[in-house]
Amino acid sequence: MPKSASVSLLAGALAVAAIMSSPAMANLVFEGSLVLTGTGFGALPRALTIQSHGPGQTTESGCVAPGPVVGAGACTSGSTGGDEAPPASFPKQAAPTLSSLGIADASQIGILFDGVQPQNANNATVTINDLTLKLYNAAGTALLGTAVLSPEPLTLATNPGNGNSDYLFRLDAAEAASFTALIAGNLSDIISLDSTISFPNNSGGPDSYTLINVAAVPAPLIGHGLFVLLAVGGVLFGGGLLERSKKRRSLGTTVPHAET
Repeated sequence: MPKSASVSLLAGALAVAAIMSSPAMANLVFEGSLVLTGTGFGALPRALTIQSHGPGQTTESGCVAPGPVVGAGACTSGSTGGDEAPPASFPKQAAPTLSSLGIADASQIGILFDGVQPQNANNATVTINDLTLKLYNAAGTALLGTAVLSPEPLTLATNPGNGNSDYLFRLDAAEAASFTALIAGNLSDIISLDSTISFPNNSGGPDSYTLINVAAVPAPLIGHGLFVLLAVGGVLFGGGLLERSKKRRSLGTTVPHAET
């Protein structure tokens, strides 16, 4: 075999290997407005919360990986991180398992966005420059796939004030099927988010995202804030408390009763 041919074959093999070892990719789609009231941090814990370091900063970027771990080291290619609001844990940052949210397949994954920038003539919109859903194995050591918002950037009107969830994002049917294949029934797999957003002028914040099980929200109730909050918040809180309970029991500690 000529040397040039063998080099070409080797290059082709390396390219195929690189593709096969890279995380699979899918697309997130914008579902539309879903304004829910009463969804403050205490009522609906977040998966990613980002906040600027001063009113003159017009961009916010944040990333969460299993742990949860936040910052640049948790990011994929679309965001740089660094604006994650403390604490780097409940109730502002999280990397939940699918089972903790009651999710059995990727079509049930929903992302709620709460953009709280002041809604005035100079700053009435927020632009999502990057929104990436990440799927990790149960150990949190391997990134299995990503789903990126398409199209990006996406500019939306704000709904000022923390506690008013504004918009819903999810995988479309074809992309959800691809993501479900990656999950392959492993409901201990972990999901988390990266995002970068920007504003016309001064930033406010904190701006945040919540991972939810959309199947837990009865379709006729969407848009009725209190009932949706109870449905979504119940699933999220229940799953979160169960996971923390398991961790504490595995350490041989007593699990205290939840405060009322």
